[in-house]
Amino acid sequence: MKEIKLERILVPVSLSGDGEDALKQAVFFKKKMNSKITLIHVTPSASNLKSLVQAELNKRLQARAMVRLIRFAKIHFKGRIPDYVDLRVEVGQHVSTIVNIANKENYNLVIIRKNERIEGLVGKLKKHSADKFVQDINCPVLSVKDRWTYRGVRNILVPVDIRQQSRELLNWSIFMGMKLNTRITLISVLNVNIELEKSLAYKKAKLLERSITEGGVNCEVKIFENKGEDIIDTVLQYVKHEKADLVLAQGAQDVLFGDSQSENFTSRLLHDSIKPVLRLGTNKASYLKKVIGVQIPLNARTEEFAL
Repeated sequence: MKEIKLERILVPVSLSGDGEDALKQAVFFKKKMNSKITLIHVTPSASNLKSLVQAELNKRLQARAMVRLIRFAKIHFKGRIPDYVDLRVEVGQHVSTIVNIANKENYNLVIIRKNERIEGLVGKLKKHSADKFVQDINCPVLSVKDRWTYRGVRNILVPVDIRQQSRELLNWSIFMGMKLNTRITLISVLNVNIELEKSLAYKKAKLLERSITEGGVNCEVKIFENKGEDIIDTVLQYVKHEKADLVLAQGAQDVLFGDSQSENFTSRLLHDSIKPVLRLGTNKASYLKKVIGVQIPLNARTEEFAL
């Protein structure tokens, strides 16, 4: 079977020091997957000026930012920037510029350093940058806070939704498990009064477990009951206490809940999880075929559950 190829990784940095964890995480994946890394900094454009003056000023801003970006990279790599690292500076609006570059230039992964949640009225009226990234970027987005996977990835936690197709989640679970030599832990929430082995949550999780195991990856299933608490808080607490190095989450409309709650879950997972979160790309079959170049064969029994 062909591998998922994470050949090109885009890492936005602000040059204020908060991009170092994202860069370290990118270097970890480079060592495992032989990736090329692009460090990108977006500097705001000069405004309210005549076009010629503005263009010249933007060039100066871009040049100054490149000097700082080179200094940032040299400090991180102790004086010599590796051949697998490219440096890039653009002028424009931070989020939209990076989203456009990631989508149009077919990057395979974007790694961001997530900041604290924006509180207060401004935070309520304006979407957080991390939320905007994961909603608009087609490829997977990996968010790190303080705990990038410097010790390696020994266990990946994978939430499973019984109501959504999981083929993409299955493909990535097998790829990550094989490439990183890690265990996959599937978790699902049972929030109805039903015998465990008769529940769809249990049946689907076990089918995924079997497919992942047949793909050569160590996998286990953990299903826990929702006892009237907020489901999102329950899952976040489980993520916090489970000994996992990475959380693999499906994109919007695919994670644990129906359409009305999936975006909320993904946003809170990105903000509140102390573990790195790899959120898969938008639910587009064409994108999966283009980036992965593989369809893992599923038996007829698995197909019945629309994995």
